[in-house]
Amino acid sequence: MMFFFPAFPTAVLFGPARIVNSFGLFAVMTRGRYEIEFQGTADGRTWIAYPFAYKPQDPLKRPGIYAPYQPRLDWNLWFASLAPWEENRWVMNVEAKLLEGSPPVLRLFAADPFANRRPVAVRSVLWQYWFTKQGERGWWRRELKGTFAPDVRSR
Repeated sequence: MMFFFPAFPTAVLFGPARIVNSFGLFAVMTRGRYEIEFQGTADGRTWIAYPFAYKPQDPLKRPGIYAPYQPRLDWNLWFASLAPWEENRWVMNVEAKLLEGSPPVLRLFAADPFANRRPVAVRSVLWQYWFTKQGERGWWRRELKGTFAPDVRSR
C-alpha cells in the first residue's frame, strides 16, 4: 500500500520505480531571491536605478512571464548575485558601459534614466526580494543588502 505524504519529495517517493529523479539544472532552488540593480548618479548624491524590462525591481509591478525566452542579462545577473562580485567581474564591465552611455548595453534595459546626459558614476547594489503576503501592498517586498561591486566614476 502506498501512502501520499504532501511534504515528501516526489523523486524519493517514486525513486524505487525509477520513473523520476531530481536531476537537472534546478533540482534545488535557492531559498532567497537576490537581485543586482544598476544605479547611476548625475550629482554624486542621488542614485537612480536603471530600470529592467523583465526582472523584479518595482515592488508594485507584478511579475511577468517571458517564455520561452530568458533575457540574457537578467538571467546572468541572478546567477551573479549568488557569488561575490570578484567571481563576476563582467558586472563592473556593465557599470563601465553604462557610464559611457553605450547604446548596445543601454538597450538591455527598459529605459535610460540619463537620456539627456551621462551619469558621473554608476554602481551595482544587491536587493533581497520576497513576494508580499496577502493583505500587503504590491507584489514584492525588498530589502537593500548593500553594494554589490565597486562603483565606476568618470574622470
